[in-house]
Amino acid sequence: MKISIVADELSADPETAFELGLEWGVDRFELRGVHDGRVPRIPAHVRRRLERAISALGVTIEAVSPGLFKIPFPPDDRRYSNLGWMDRGFDLAWQETRALLDDHVENLLPQSIEFAGSVGAGRLIAFSFSRGGAPNGKAPQGVVEVLDAAAELAAANGIELLIENEEGHWASTGRWSDDLLSRIGSPSIGLNWDPANARIDGDTPFPHGYALVKHRVRNVHFKDVVCFEDGTWNIAERGEVDWQGQISALLADGYDGAIAVESHLSPSVRSTRDSLARLRDLISLDRAAV
Repeated sequence: MKISIVADELSADPETAFELGLEWGVDRFELRGVHDGRVPRIPAHVRRRLERAISALGVTIEAVSPGLFKIPFPPDDRRYSNLGWMDRGFDLAWQETRALLDDHVENLLPQSIEFAGSVGAGRLIAFSFSRGGAPNGKAPQGVVEVLDAAAELAAANGIELLIENEEGHWASTGRWSDDLLSRIGSPSIGLNWDPANARIDGDTPFPHGYALVKHRVRNVHFKDVVCFEDGTWNIAERGEVDWQGQISALLADGYDGAIAVESHLSPSVRSTRDSLARLRDLISLDRAAV
């Protein structure tokens, strides 16, 4: 198991994030936000500085996360009304959703694949489209087809597409992540497993959710959450995810990918440092018990 850090959790300036990580003994990173943008849609001079920092500091980029398909999916059946002005509004909303999808498929996807290759990342993290408030369930066939085609395009360029399970999306819990990925024909697609996200959407991520997806896990996000009876939740330093059990299972299953610190807490440096220390302690405890 390799430890990495989601760079913008530590600093919006990736060079600063790399330097701090290296001081703490971490030389692997996941790229997402850079200053006030998100890769790959960053200015050319910012990208050049980023690539220089990667080369000069000798860090490894495990994955890039451009927010690909973290958007609604246009429904097959458009809403309509007997009132013309309302009907116009429904139609414009559908067209905007469709235009956003087209941009992700035709522009952001190839841009992200090219960017991943340029920074040496072998994995591209994508999402599974927002459910738009619908309950957990089977994803529309259109979602399956888009993700399948994206995985094939990525694979043709030497990049592995990973779907991150996310609350409110079609791949949310272990069950529904497995259901969606099992319907995708491409053998090159994997899962970015985020137990806290699964917990938010009602899962018991370990052991139940993980048992369904462990054969698909290629990257893991390390954060924790506390959920409340009214449906609200808070990211926390220590929450409800059985991280000791999860890490033990990953090690026992021979997982050799990265587990990325993604604290989602403030202040950034302190919370990332504390999360890293907790992760190392959990790994050490497991190894000491062997």
